[in-house]
Amino acid sequence: MTGFNPSIQRVGYIDAMARIVEELKNGVPLSIGDLSKKLDIDRRTVGRVIDVLLDIQETFNSQSMTTEKSGRSFLVAFRERGSAVREILKSATNVVRRNTQFGLWSFLKRKE
Repeated sequence: MTGFNPSIQRVGYIDAMARIVEELKNGVPLSIGDLSKKLDIDRRTVGRVIDVLLDIQETFNSQSMTTEKSGRSFLVAFRERGSAVREILKSATNVVRRNTQFGLWSFLKRKE
């Protein structure tokens, strides 16, 4: 149970993110409040997950993640995308963002 709304069960970020992404794949625009009600997830969690998804989208607009096997390990790195790919993905940065501040995902926040 959450302290804000006792009728809503606690949901982990990964589970919340998966449920929100699946719902948004339906293509129907929903407000944060509507997503919260429909998925029975606290609206603050929904809002934070949306912020994280927007930050991730922005990161992958300019960089790609690569993996490479090295012995028994996998090396993971970000590489700058070429200008042609960045231009194609430019629409990903044209999003309206909520005016929020929280430190959990600050490493993904865009540099202004």
